[in-house]
Amino acid sequence: MLSKVYNRTGIKLDDVCEEYAGYAARLAPHIADTVVVLDRALRDGKLVLLEGAQATMLDVDHGTYPFVTSSNPTSGGACVGAGIGPTHITKVVGIVKAYTTRVGSGPFPTVLADKFGEELRSAGGEYGVTTAARGAVVGSMR
Repeated sequence: MLSKVYNRTGIKLDDVCEEYAGYAARLAPHIADTVVVLDRALRDGKLVLLEGAQATMLDVDHGTYPFVTSSNPTSGGACVGAGIGPTHITKVVGIVKAYTTRVGSGPFPTVLADKFGEELRSAGGEYGVTTAARGAVVGSMR
């Protein structure tokens, strides 16, 4: 298909397997059961920092379904994602931007679809991560 349809050189299975076996060898020392690693660190009294991404309104359980991500980006969801019990969470630090944004479809009643919104988008570099498209919109804090 690559050569007939796309005029590209075909892929040789043996070459691909050999290349990726090399990657596997390099990555193997860094692969671990992270639940075990985190549990051991917590039992040893080490400080563990969990970072969440996105926001509550994109949470698969608490967000604006179906316009959500496939995970639980809330502070409570950190336990789910890390595989640790909630009693291990002793401190939560929330970080927010001075304005809200949304990339893609979904409800956003405070959207600024005007020159002020465009200025904030430009100044903040608010563009889609995957496509770099101008998909992000800015909302007021009203």
